[in-house]
Amino acid sequence: MEKMKIEIWSDIACPYCYVGKRKLENALGKFPHADEIEIEWHSYELNPALPKKAEKQSYYSYFAKLHGYTEDDAKDDLKDVISLAKSVGLEYNYDRLIAANTSDALRLVKLAKRYKLADQTEEVLFRAYFTDGEDISDRETLLRLGKEVGLPENEIEALLDGDEFLSEIEKDIRHSEDDLDLEYVPFYLFNNKDVIQGSLADEEYLAVLDKAYQDWKANGVSSEKGDRHKGRACSADGVCSLD
Repeated sequence: MEKMKIEIWSDIACPYCYVGKRKLENALGKFPHADEIEIEWHSYELNPALPKKAEKQSYYSYFAKLHGYTEDDAKDDLKDVISLAKSVGLEYNYDRLIAANTSDALRLVKLAKRYKLADQTEEVLFRAYFTDGEDISDRETLLRLGKEVGLPENEIEALLDGDEFLSEIEKDIRHSEDDLDLEYVPFYLFNNKDVIQGSLADEEYLAVLDKAYQDWKANGVSSEKGDRHKGRACSADGVCSLD
């Protein structure tokens, strides 16, 4: 069956990307033509400067430095993000969260795409990072999570021993910025036309989805630029909005 594509650029460390994933899933659950929709995940690494081995610092300390204010301010501000996550059934545990380089985790998603397991892999990585407080830059953690979704252990090991998919991640970033004018993630491209940047209300996802679907049914894959919708998001420099 031919399907309409929704392309998503995200990073595992983006709180609104996990929330947005759930909100889009909720919208698709209400959409009568969900079986005609295909999701394609792309990578956008927000903070490649983070060391490959996670440092021993609290997430509040990392977040405060990134935003330029105190740890107490960080704790206070992140309460609102925790509340937003809870509204879609997610538990964010910032007390346990480990600020980690996401390059290998994003490469694991690329491997998972070969097996049509990208969505499941995004889910377990988001859960590990935001809920379980795991170090998603850690080799053993990625091996376990990859096997959890059904990826071959030998291929995960080969991935982590080499540099496969690094160029593909860079292509994702370049295409999104140079061709699509990405400024924030999560970034959703509906039928190559309409854009959502950030986390919106469920009904807004549904409205954009329905509009894109009707256009796709009438005209096929679009070659035009469409509407842009902006919600709560993380900017390309790694700073996440809090209002």
